[in-house]
Amino acid sequence: MKNNSRHIPTKTLLISVLCFVFMFFINSTTFAQEHSNSIVFKGKVVGGRTSEFLPNAYVFNTNSGRGALTDDLGNFQLYVYPGDSLTFSYVGYKKKYYIIPYILEAVQTGIIYMAEESKMLAEVKVYPYSTEEDFKRAFLEMKLENEAGRRALEKNLEQSKLNVLALQAGLSGAGNFRNFSDQMTYATANRTFFQDPVMALTNPFAWANFIGSIKRGDLKRDDYKKAYQDAPSEGVSRQKIMSQMKKGN
Repeated sequence: MKNNSRHIPTKTLLISVLCFVFMFFINSTTFAQEHSNSIVFKGKVVGGRTSEFLPNAYVFNTNSGRGALTDDLGNFQLYVYPGDSLTFSYVGYKKKYYIIPYILEAVQTGIIYMAEESKMLAEVKVYPYSTEEDFKRAFLEMKLENEAGRRALEKNLEQSKLNVLALQAGLSGAGNFRNFSDQMTYATANRTFFQDPVMALTNPFAWANFIGSIKRGDLKRDDYKKAYQDAPSEGVSRQKIMSQMKKGN
């Protein structure tokens, strides 16, 4: 007599396999239904080091081909599906990649930190001339605008003419006040020595200087008159002085 206690009947095995396949199909269908609905992904894009808001940053969903821009505060909102891959890009920052997690929530939020991108550019020198000799030749041959005005300006700024104008120019209000103050100070400090005619006549040093000036011929010199001739007279206009200077040249 055979012992069949260790052998599973074929019918029972077939029923078990069909139950397993049915349960797997139900679970797969339920899982697909749970993840077939789109979700709202809200977030904020900020700089990684400064944590400043990044406005107009571009958010792109590589799965659906849709994108969005962040507002002035770096906020954005996008409809996505679990498992979608998002790409964040902004000028001056490295691209950031983010995958939507499989979380059974209708709304998901997140903060995207982007790292700054530093690029060292090679030095570029731009020269308008191929060689240094070409530059020197072009510089020497360069024609400036208003050449006549430049020559007149250079002529009027000669040091000799500036010295003449400085001698002919009168003192300003501040200069007159300074001259008057110096004269008052000098007279006050020496009034006991020079204002008294008796002291001047009996001063041997004054007589010695007077005799020395006579021997040198200081009384016959008339070069002091040139200063009075160069100085402008009263009521002379600037146009008249300039015309006299042109006639003299």
